[in-house]
Amino acid sequence: MGAAEALQVANEGQAAVGLTNPAELQTIRQLHPQAHGLLLAGEASEESCRLRMQLEIGQRLGQNCLVPQHRWQDGEMGHGQSSAFADPSELGRAVQWPLSPAEPLAPVAGRLRLGVMASGNGSNFEALVTACHRGELAAEVVLLVVNNNDCGAQQRAERLGIPCQLHDHRLHDSRESLDQALVASFRATGVDLLVMAGWMRIVTRELIDAFPQRLINIHPSLLPSFRGARAIEQALAAGVRLSGCTAHLVSLEVDTGPILVQAAVPVLADDDVSSLAARIHQHEHRILPLAVQLAAERIARQG
Repeated sequence: MGAAEALQVANEGQAAVGLTNPAELQTIRQLHPQAHGLLLAGEASEESCRLRMQLEIGQRLGQNCLVPQHRWQDGEMGHGQSSAFADPSELGRAVQWPLSPAEPLAPVAGRLRLGVMASGNGSNFEALVTACHRGELAAEVVLLVVNNNDCGAQQRAERLGIPCQLHDHRLHDSRESLDQALVASFRATGVDLLVMAGWMRIVTRELIDAFPQRLINIHPSLLPSFRGARAIEQALAAGVRLSGCTAHLVSLEVDTGPILVQAAVPVLADDDVSSLAARIHQHEHRILPLAVQLAAERIARQG
C-alpha cells in the first residue's frame, strides 16, 4: 500500500462506513456508539458524503443519528488518488480499535497505582506519565523499574520525578530470580497494574502469577504477526503493507495473551526500520493509556 492508496479495516460483519476526515470516527462514536464500520482513509464516495452530511445535520440539531451499515464498496471507495491523504500515516490518520473515549478515562475504583518496567529509551513510559498528568487516565505511575543502568527511561524518571529502581538482570542467576525481585519491589509499592513499556526480558510465571490479568505489554506489530524482539525488521522483510502496534495482557508464551488495543499504520514504499518505528511509536503512546483503562475494567468485571 502506497501513500496514495487507502487504508482499510473491516469489522467481523464487514459493515462499512466511508470517511475522509479522521475526526469523523469520533463523531460516529459519539452519535451512535453501537455502530460498526469500515474505517477508510481515502477518496470520498457519494455515499460517504451523504453520511457526513447526515452527521453534520444531526450535530446541529442535537439529535442522535443512526449510522447506516454498508457492505464492501470495493468499486466505489478507496482506490483513487487523494491529495488530502498524501501521507495517511500522519498522527490521527491511522486506524485504532477500540477508539479512545471522548472524555478523560475515569477511574474504575479509585486512582490506579501503576508500575512500569523499561529497558531502553523509555518514550512509552513518559507517554504514560504524561497521560496521567493531563488527566487522560485516572492513575499515577508510582514506580519505574529498569534493568540497564543510566538507560533513557531512568533519565526520564529523574526528570519527571518518578521513583526508579535498578534490577540488573546480570546479577541474577535465573529469570525467576529477577522476577521474584520485581514482585517484591512492586508489592512493596502497592502497585495495582504493571506495564512492560519496552522491557526486553522474557518474564516468567513468578511475575505473571503475582499480577494475574494485571500485566500489560506493548508490542510494535499487529499481533499475532511478528512476535519477538525484531518485529519491525520482520514486517519489512515480509513485505507487508500494514503494520502497527498491540497492547495486550501478558501470558507465558512470548507476545501472546488477550489483546486490549491495536492501532494499524501503513508501511510506505520507502520505509526503513527507523521511519516505520517512528510511525508505530506515535500510536504506541496513544493506545497505552487506553489499554491500562481497559485492563482495569476487565478486572472489575471479573470481580
